[in-house]
Amino acid sequence: MNEYTFPFNTCETPNKKGIAQPYSALFNFINCVIIFYFLLKTNHNYTFILLFSILSFESFHTFSHSIHITGPMQVNITHTLSYCINIAFLFFFYNYLNKFPATWFIIIYLLLILFDIYALCNMNVVYHIVSQALLFLSVLLYYYPLLSQKIKNNIHIIFFLVAIIIILFLNEKFNCKKMMSIYPDFPYHILIEIVGILLFYIICSSFYKL
Repeated sequence: MNEYTFPFNTCETPNKKGIAQPYSALFNFINCVIIFYFLLKTNHNYTFILLFSILSFESFHTFSHSIHITGPMQVNITHTLSYCINIAFLFFFYNYLNKFPATWFIIIYLLLILFDIYALCNMNVVYHIVSQALLFLSVLLYYYPLLSQKIKNNIHIIFFLVAIIIILFLNEKFNCKKMMSIYPDFPYHILIEIVGILLFYIICSSFYKL
């Protein structure tokens, strides 16, 4: 898995005709429907932008499990859309809490971006998923003290679900061939997608009213 291209490096055997990975695509489509539901209920432009960025990411994620385009374009677009989510979170918190990030946090954030770019260009997909997760979680941590207890509790769940997703990606990286040799027709990648549904549900339900 040195070169990660949808759908051929995820742990679900792709079809040669039709939808490449129908199970993963289906669960991502369900995720899109859930996100779209919360998007329609937003009351502020900064919340709409946040949920729209998440929906854009998941929509392209669904497309990528359905149709493969030769080369790294799909991975690069998906990664760019994850940047959009992180920027949208910064924009959301700045508007909702009326607090611009401190200089020290901006420096740390820029260093994380540099690490993310390096990971994207030189390392396995697991590492630039981790680097994107660090960008996302760092924003939540920075604004954590200013949030309500209910949102704080949900952030604890978000951290847990992100950790589970990373563990599942690591499992795919090291054990996919072995798992596929045992049950070649089982779409193991849907385990990540199911946790992803829970993650985005918690995120959307936590922030759409703010």
